[in-house]
This record gives sequence, C-alpha cells and structure tokens, in this order.
Amino acid sequence: MLALLGLVFCSTAFAQQKVATPTFGKEVKGERRGGPLGLGIAIGAPTGMAGKLWFGDWMGLQFGVGGDLGRLGDFSTNMDFVVHARPFHTSTSEYSVPLHFGGGMVVSSNVTEGTGMIFLGPRAVAGVSVLVRELPVDLFFEVAPTLLVYEEFTWAVDGQIGLRYYFGEG
Repeated sequence: MLALLGLVFCSTAFAQQKVATPTFGKEVKGERRGGPLGLGIAIGAPTGMAGKLWFGDWMGLQFGVGGDLGRLGDFSTNMDFVVHARPFHTSTSEYSVPLHFGGGMVVSSNVTEGTGMIFLGPRAVAGVSVLVRELPVDLFFEVAPTLLVYEEFTWAVDGQIGLRYYFGEG
C-alpha cells in the first residue's frame, strides 16, 4: 500500500506542467494601424464628432461632441474612460472585435427650447469595436445609460454607431 501511494505521489508530481504567465498586451500588438489618437463621426446621441485616445492596448479615453439627432439647438459632450476586453477570437487575424466598458460624464443643453437648462451627470458605457489590422480605422457601437443629476434629476440612454480614423504611426 505504501508503495502504491509513493507511485501515485511521484506520477502526479511528474504530470504537472508549468503554468504560463499571462502576457497582457503582447497578443494584441498590431491589431490596428495608426497612432493612439482617432477622430471620426458618430450617429446617435450625440451625433457629431467622436474621438478616442488609446493608453496602450487595454485602456482608452473616448469623447464625443455634437447634438441629439432630430433636436435642433441641442448640444452635448461626453468623456469616458474605458477598458477593453477581448473575449471573442475571430477565425482570421485580419480583424479583431474587442468589447469596451467604463464610465464618464456628460454635459447636455438645448439652447432653442428657451429653458436654458444644462444637464450634467455620470454615465456608464459599454460597446463593441471592429478593428481592421491593415487599416487605421475602427467601427464602433455603444450604449450609455446616463443619470442626469444637475439641473434636473432625470435619466437617459444614449447610444452611438460611428467610425474613427487613427492619425500617425502606432
């Protein structure tokens, strides 16, 4: 019996393999062309200019300036800090599909309705991008539930679909 326990102990010790340490960032290098700053257009809330500044491969600061679609005189700006996750592995290396999630702030106003109210509040954001390895662009879709706490306590759900072009060399 003692010999059997010794054999089981030794065989399990030899069967163990060294676990590889995570290599954050190495597997996503080169998943897009261009530098860290991208500017483009977006349709939704707000409709207008959309931008993103990447901090490495896993984090970024995104922003938008414009107005709500269909509301004349509306002005809105937002800024979000986002973290990227890559749970989907595509069958090709020509593009990748990272998810992003994070939080930020929004400031919104409508100057033509005569109220003069400015809305301010925090927002959560979640979305998905399509990054093409050979092009300095990304196509994105996101949704952002927002809690407006100033001047009036209310809520909204913003969303955008857009395209950004990344300037410079990565």
